[in-house]
Amino acid sequence: VHSHPSRRLLVASLGIALGALAAANVAGAGPNDGAIAALQDEIGTEEAEIGTIEQQIGTIEQQIGTIEQQVATIEQQITDLRDLVAEGDQAIMNLEAEVAEAEARIASEAHELKVLLVRVELLADLTIGHYADLEEPTTVRHVMAIDSYVKNDERINAVLTQSVEASGETLDNLRTQMLYEAVIDSATNDLHQRYARLRLDGDRARSLYDLMTSSEERHQIAVDDRDGGIATIPTVEGRIASSEDEIAAARTEIAAAHAEIADEQSKIAAAQAEIADIHESIADVLAEIAWLDSFNVSMAWTGLQGNDPHRPALTVKIDNASAARPQTGINEADVVYEEIVEAGLTRFVAIFQSTSPGTVGPVRSGRTSDPILLEGFDRPLFAYSGANRGTNQAINASPLVDVGYDNAASAYWRSSSRRAPHNLYASTDSLWALHADRTDVPPAPFTFGWEGQPLPDSAIAAEGVTIDFGRLVADYAWDGSGWQRSTNGEAHSDAEGVRVAPTNVVVQFTTYGKSAADFRSPEARTTGSGTAWVFTAGHLMVAEWNRPDPGRPATITIDGEPVLLQPGRTWVALADAARPGNVAWR
Repeated sequence: VHSHPSRRLLVASLGIALGALAAANVAGAGPNDGAIAALQDEIGTEEAEIGTIEQQIGTIEQQIGTIEQQVATIEQQITDLRDLVAEGDQAIMNLEAEVAEAEARIASEAHELKVLLVRVELLADLTIGHYADLEEPTTVRHVMAIDSYVKNDERINAVLTQSVEASGETLDNLRTQMLYEAVIDSATNDLHQRYARLRLDGDRARSLYDLMTSSEERHQIAVDDRDGGIATIPTVEGRIASSEDEIAAARTEIAAAHAEIADEQSKIAAAQAEIADIHESIADVLAEIAWLDSFNVSMAWTGLQGNDPHRPALTVKIDNASAARPQTGINEADVVYEEIVEAGLTRFVAIFQSTSPGTVGPVRSGRTSDPILLEGFDRPLFAYSGANRGTNQAINASPLVDVGYDNAASAYWRSSSRRAPHNLYASTDSLWALHADRTDVPPAPFTFGWEGQPLPDSAIAAEGVTIDFGRLVADYAWDGSGWQRSTNGEAHSDAEGVRVAPTNVVVQFTTYGKSAADFRSPEARTTGSGTAWVFTAGHLMVAEWNRPDPGRPATITIDGEPVLLQPGRTWVALADAARPGNVAWR
C-alpha cells in the first residue's frame, strides 16, 4: 500500500489546527469543542476508511499480479504452441518436399522403366534377328546339298555324305578337298559370330532385367516414402490443429484474464476515486474546523466564541423594584442570580466577565447572601451602593474585593432621570480599571456544550417556567432561541428596549435563613446541595447542584455527569426550597 502525500499533509494540517485550538483554549471548554471533536472523529473514521480501501487496493493489486503471472504463463504456453505449430508447418513443408522428391523419383524411375522396356523389346527384336541369322550358314549347306542333288554331282554328294557321317578330323580333311571350303569356313565363322552376339544379347538382357528390378525397387521405395509422407501429414496437421485449438483456448483465457484485470483496475480506479473523495471530505472538514476556529475559542462564562478577557469577575447588585425597571446593562451580564430580599421582592446579582456594558444600574445595597454566593469566583470585584454594618462586616471578611460606592465613588454617579435610591449607576470599565493587575480568568459556574448539541434522554420538552418569589413573579417562556422573561405579567426589557431572554434558565432550589445582619432580611444558603431545574434548548433537565466547597462554584450534574448548557447567557433563580409549589414548569 502506497502512502499518499496529500493524506500526510491533511493529517499534519489537522494536527496543527487542533494543536493551535487547544493552545488557545486555555480558559475552559469552548462551544465548538464538541463539534471539533466530532469532526476529528469523522476524520479518524474517514482515515480508517482510507486505510481499509488501501488494503483492498493492495489485495486487488496482488490479484492483478497473480492474474498477470497467469497471463504470462499462458502467453509462454502460446509461444510454445506457436513454436510447435511452426515446427509442424516446417515438418509438413519437409514432408511435402519429400513427397515431391519421391514423386519426382517415381516419375524418373517410371520413365527409366519405360526406357528399359523399350530397350528390352529392341533387344528381343535384335535377338530374334540374331536367331534368324543362325539359319544362314545352315541354308548355305542346304543350298549346296540341293545343288549337288539337282546336278547329280556324285563328288559333292559323297562329300556331303562324308561330312554328315565322318568325324571332325575327317571332315577337315574333306573340307580341304571340297570346292566350297572357303564358303563353309565363312559360314561357320559367321555362325560363331552370330552365337557370340546371341550370348551378348543374353548378357544385355540380364543386365536390363537387373536394371528394371533395381528401378522397380527404387520406384517402390519412392512410392513408400511418398505414401509415408502423405500419411504423416494428417498427423502433423492434427497436431497443428490441436495446437491452434489450444492457442485459441489460451487466447480466450487471456482475454478473460485481461477482462478480469480491467475489472479489477476499474475497482482500483473507483477505490482511488473514493479515496480522493474522502481526501476532499477531510479537506472540507479541516476547512470547517478552520471556520469554527475563526470565531476564536469559546469563553468560559458564556460558551460563546471569543477570547476570555484577562480580568476578574465583576459582580454588581442591581435593583429590581418596579421603579428601578428598565435596568441598564443587564442583558450584557454573563450570569444573573436572582435572590429573595425583604418583603418577597428580589434583587439581581449581575456578573460581568466576558463583556463590559459600560454603564450598569441602578446599583443597590448588598446582602449577606452575596459573599456566600460569590466567594467561589476567585475574589470577584463586588459593586454595590452600600450595606448595613453586619453585611459590610460579612463582605470585608469574605474573599470579595470591595469596589462599592463607599470605596470607589469616582466610578459611580446619580442619574437625574430617576429618584433615589433607584438612580445610582456605575462604569464597569472604571471599576475594572481599579484592579488592572488582575489578569486571571476566574472559574465559571457552568459547563457549556456546543450549539445544537443533543440533549440527554432525560430531557423533557418544556414551554416555560414560573417562579413566585412572594410579591414578585418571574416567568420565562421559550421562544425558539431564548427564554423570554416577564415580571409580574409584564415583558421585562432593558433600558435599550431589548427583551430579557437568556439562553439558559436555572432554577436552583435553595434554603433560606435569616440574615445575622438583619433578621428581616432572608439569606440564601448556596452551599451544600439541592435540586436544580435546568431549562435549555426548549427542554427541562432535572439535575442536582452541589457546592461542598464555598471556595468553588456549584456544579450541576445528572447522574454524576455535568449538565451541558447551550452557549449563551444564563439567569439563575434562587428559589426557596421550602416552597417548591411556588415554582411550576409547563
